[in-house]
Amino acid sequence: MRQGLRPSELNEPFLPKRVYPIERGTCGTWMEPYAALHKEILQGRRPPRYSVFTKDSAGLTDRLISSISVFLHALLTDRAFLFDWSGQHNLWDAYRSSYIDWRYDKDNPPEKNATSGQLLLLDFMGADRQGRHTGPEHAVFFKWFNDTQLEDIGSNASYLIWSVNRGLVWRAVSSNRYIKQRLRSMGLNPTNAFGCLFDFLYRPTPATMNLVTPLLPQLLDPTTFKVGLQIRTGDEFLGAGKSKQFEDAFEWFHCAKVAEQAWKPPGQKSVWFLLSDSPGIRQGAVRYLGPQVVTMRDAILAHTHHLPGSVAGRESSVLGFAAAETWLFSLMDVHVISQLSGFGRMGAMIAGSWNHVIPLPAGVWSMNGFEANLTYISRQGEAGVHNRTVVDASQCKSPSQTGAPAFCWPEDPPELPALEGNSPMSLKIRHMCSKPPPMEEVVAPHTGARRS
Repeated sequence: MRQGLRPSELNEPFLPKRVYPIERGTCGTWMEPYAALHKEILQGRRPPRYSVFTKDSAGLTDRLISSISVFLHALLTDRAFLFDWSGQHNLWDAYRSSYIDWRYDKDNPPEKNATSGQLLLLDFMGADRQGRHTGPEHAVFFKWFNDTQLEDIGSNASYLIWSVNRGLVWRAVSSNRYIKQRLRSMGLNPTNAFGCLFDFLYRPTPATMNLVTPLLPQLLDPTTFKVGLQIRTGDEFLGAGKSKQFEDAFEWFHCAKVAEQAWKPPGQKSVWFLLSDSPGIRQGAVRYLGPQVVTMRDAILAHTHHLPGSVAGRESSVLGFAAAETWLFSLMDVHVISQLSGFGRMGAMIAGSWNHVIPLPAGVWSMNGFEANLTYISRQGEAGVHNRTVVDASQCKSPSQTGAPAFCWPEDPPELPALEGNSPMSLKIRHMCSKPPPMEEVVAPHTGARRS
């Protein structure tokens, strides 16, 4: 029997309250009643009713996004939520709750004495254990959250053990006719639900935020307009040896410029916060854009599940950097993200502002191996650089920064013409990044099973 959190283990808010959705007062009043229920179940003062999320074959954001769906079910069915985390690191060190102790004790699991009738295994990972979303298992999971009385699922079992690789909170809150009204009465709606549930379970710890201390003055400044860029290039580029470069991902930066022009209030200062799994993109952005970009150039970049030998002894830092950066991404005013990656999407979902999210399809433009057609401002000895257009600074109407190294931003047309099949990429970016797609298009591409 567990006694629940000790006061010293609570993750009390230590950052400005405006950065926490619950502290802003936008999440309703369900938090304290559920925290009390959870504690009473853990202490044995209520009958045992548990929902345990377990998954050991995915990265940080896939697991977190999936766990929020399980927590939604636990919240609706008065169950204590527990997270069975696996890995060479401890999620509780990176994120922890200010309300409940969701840690699962592998040495003393709550279901250890359960009978077969009390225990229900809800396994949606499929035969290959990848959690793909084309099999019959996920059709069932989708139907449950989309159009089923969710409170009835597993109602006769005391212990539910969920293994799933999909997040369906937005779908449940926006589409499930059986629970929408109840959720509205609790203060949860399609815009705020994910962020509120996430904030209840997972707040970055002081140790996590200490890893990104240099970024905090600008990213916590409410007077600065912030554009977030998340550029996913693939696990194979995590190492510096094969890293993609700034030119390979230029579309994201052009998109950030277009989005800033569309939404930034006149006269407000701005900054772009860059996340990328390629060190070369981070380093090149700082090189060519200067103080316009903030990023952790020395972040330890590795997949949190497939840890290479090169990070031995630093596993906790790998998880901590990932936890800190994706959470900081939620503070952005505009999110330019890789379409099939959960890392940036999760930060945008936490933010609870869906009308400024722009997903770009990775791998179809310069990511495919074609360097962006940029014009560079010449430096001494650079005029003859192979395969680059180089001009004098006086010929560049819109330089990327004052002084070299710099390039010329593509010139914007006075009016936005209609797109044609042979339209240049710069015009396509102008169309894509000056207005966001509908919310369902932002949510739908991410299933949590693909790597891109």
